Amino acid sequence: ILTQQRVIIRHLDPLPPGYFYNGCQYVDIFGEKRNFHPNMEDFIKAYIAEANKEIEIFNRQLELQGQPDLFDP
Repeated sequence: ILTQQRVIIRHLDPLPPGYFYNGCQYVDIFGEKRNFHPNMEDFIKAYIAEANKEIEIFNRQLELQGQPDLFDP
């Protein structure tokens, strides 16, 4: 689950060129303010990729266990 705690952990990650953090918001060189890190979309994509890997591993483990067919006599 992508929680507020995970978002807070990433809020001080290095910023791309042209951005600074004023302690409350991220500001670009044009003065436009954001509430989330400029790379938040990349952080979310990385989180989803990691979560999907864990799900794939879990699903493979289930397939290897072999479930008996409840309707097979």
